[in-house]
Amino acid sequence: MASVPCPECGAPTSAGELCDECYADRLDVLDAPDEAEVRVCSNCGSYVRDGGWTSHDEPLPDDELAVSAVKDGVRLHADAREPEVVVGVESRDPNVLRVSVEAKAYVRGYSVDDEASVRVVLDRRTCPTCAKRSGGYYESVVQIRAEGRDPTDDETERALEHAYGIAGRDYADRDTFVTETHEVRGGLDIYMSTSDAGQQVARRMTEEYGGVYDDSATLVGEKDGEELYRVTYAVSLPEFVPGDVVEVEGNPVLVTNNAEVLKCTDLRTGRRQTFDDVNPERLGNVRDAEYTTVVSVSGDEMQVIDPSTYETVTVSRPPFVDARQGDEVKLLPTRGNPLPVPNKNS
Repeated sequence: MASVPCPECGAPTSAGELCDECYADRLDVLDAPDEAEVRVCSNCGSYVRDGGWTSHDEPLPDDELAVSAVKDGVRLHADAREPEVVVGVESRDPNVLRVSVEAKAYVRGYSVDDEASVRVVLDRRTCPTCAKRSGGYYESVVQIRAEGRDPTDDETERALEHAYGIAGRDYADRDTFVTETHEVRGGLDIYMSTSDAGQQVARRMTEEYGGVYDDSATLVGEKDGEELYRVTYAVSLPEFVPGDVVEVEGNPVLVTNNAEVLKCTDLRTGRRQTFDDVNPERLGNVRDAEYTTVVSVSGDEMQVIDPSTYETVTVSRPPFVDARQGDEVKLLPTRGNPLPVPNKNS
């Protein structure tokens, strides 16, 4: 078959098309937009990518946002082989950056260079999540309460840990957040952006500490064409907590756990006991116990100085008290003689 000259340089070709060298020389291997736009939240730094708002642990620098947007918009010709693309910021203003793109590739065996310059506009606005936050949006309220008492600091702090943990760690959904918290008479109220998050907090608290929770819903409007309810999760923690000293069936016991059943240590025998469906009477808490001096020890009894009256009294010496004359032990004041208690809950 006779060769046909290349219409560009005259070199022989087989079909009258551009020769490989001229084809490579005239080909634009790089296709880049003249301008790109990035929507970025001026409050939290989240930005729109692939049609949705996304975020990182820390807001991305403007340069990184601009470079990422340009990379997303750059295309290389199908004939480009072994491509190398370098993208960098040339100049920047507060909301406009100029980004350069340099591409190197091989086309039909010939090295080809191409370049482009893209104007990137940062469209700063408020993302939907921040708009909800600033507007006090919530779909659930978790009420942390306790039966016959106020929740302890440990319980309220744990409830907050669960709430912020669910919002920040357990959910990838950016719409899950803690709207606000309020210390109220008798406990703590936690406002959550979704009803599911509120239920998670209530469930985790009752699993960890025992007690029960109830829920009640109120219709407040519509969301995406569906009825929107606000749900209140009323958590009622058990009356007794670890460290409480209570009387069960005439015996003083130290509460060690009350999540499912009442687990205790008998303060007279030191034995571990479990109770269900009982009505204990609270005698005090080990936090109220005071150290005092042992005067003498005789078998299962010992004489100690009552911290309340400074009189010498005889009390039982349970197995968890290994004391001799002159040692210090912890005593909890009660209606009768004080009770020896462990140095730690056991």
